[in-house]
Amino acid sequence: MSGNINKESLLLLADKIIDRDDQVKIATLSDELTISQVVKFFERQGRSFTKTMIQNYVRVGVLPPPVEKRYYSKNHLVLLTLIDNLKAIYSLEEIRTVLLPIRNDPDLFEDDIIKATDVYRNYHALRKETLDQWKKSLPVMFDKINKLLEEDQVADGEKNTAVAFMISLTIMADTIAMRDLIAEISREHIKK
Repeated sequence: MSGNINKESLLLLADKIIDRDDQVKIATLSDELTISQVVKFFERQGRSFTKTMIQNYVRVGVLPPPVEKRYYSKNHLVLLTLIDNLKAIYSLEEIRTVLLPIRNDPDLFEDDIIKATDVYRNYHALRKETLDQWKKSLPVMFDKINKLLEEDQVADGEKNTAVAFMISLTIMADTIAMRDLIAEISREHIKK
């Protein structure tokens, strides 16, 4: 087991996530890649895509079809990167539901309400802001968790594990609450 969990170590973890360069590097690519080239591009980026996955994203309407039925553009790569981030928690149907309203014609990028590159940039800015807010709330949450563990008479030798568990459980509860909120927003305001 690693070192003791404390406010400082948790703040460092949040900073590590904030500082991680998670942006897709597409500046030097041509605008026409075959599906095999897309898979190889993402392998070099440390992301795992298969041809079948990409074709499935097109089939379910999360990703526009390739240009001329064969070529993927920089916008496809940006959207694939966003999908890769979101699918860690959300289903493809949930992702499609949220993305659909900004995509006037789901088969094109040109008429999108918000450009794919802007959506991805905004996602990263909001993700960083969320982590910054979490860092600000951490001291109060950490103190509250320690108080609860004292009330529950958790032994000192078990406290590190219990704190890590409670912090993880708190984040999971936040995630579930936000997922429920997304479902309600989608139901009330997004689904056409």
